[in-house]
Amino acid sequence: MIEVKVKETVKLSELPEGALLSYEDAHFTVSPSELRQRIADGESFEPHTWYVAVEQRWKADAKHMIERYIEDEYDNGMYEDWDNRAKDCLRPEHFERIQAVLDEAFKDDYATKYWMLDGPEVIID
Repeated sequence: MIEVKVKETVKLSELPEGALLSYEDAHFTVSPSELRQRIADGESFEPHTWYVAVEQRWKADAKHMIERYIEDEYDNGMYEDWDNRAKDCLRPEHFERIQAVLDEAFKDDYATKYWMLDGPEVIID
C-alpha cells in the first residue's frame, strides 16, 4: 500500500497576526496583514506558494565541531591513528570551556535564528 501524505493548508484570512509567512528561496518573512497589504498594493507573488514559517534556532556544538576538525585534519594527511591520539587529549572540561566561548559568541539572533517552511501551505483568499 502506498501512503500519500496530504499537505495541510490554511487560509490567509484565518491566520493569527503573530504567524510568519514566506515562500521557498525568499529572504524575508511577513505577517498575514503585511502579505494582505502587499497583495492589495498590487505586488505579484506568482508563481510562489506561501507557507507558514516555523522559527528555528541553531546552536553551536563544541564537541561536534572539534571532532569534525580532528577528522578533517586526519583526512588532510596526518599519520595513522593521529585522530585517536588527538581525541584522547580532550577531556569534558575542554569541551565545556569551548562551549562557553561559542555560547557567548552566538548569544544573539544574528546568525542563530532562521525559519523553515514546515508549516501548512497558505491559501490566499
